[in-house]
Amino acid sequence: MKGTKEFYELMIQFEKDVKNITYGHSFEREKRDAKVPADVFYADGYINQLFHAYMLGYANGKTL
Repeated sequence: MKGTKEFYELMIQFEKDVKNITYGHSFEREKRDAKVPADVFYADGYINQLFHAYMLGYANGKTL
């Protein structure tokens, strides 16, 4: 799913959904290069953890 249109739409929706509860945290997306681990999507670790949870919920919803 990573790198697809669906994935980027999920990122955009995530940013819209949680922007009001993440005061003081940045939604800066991590640059994709060889030094960045595959499971890091945002520069802020807290936002990255929230996005992982959001992705799990999204995947769970798709299976139902």
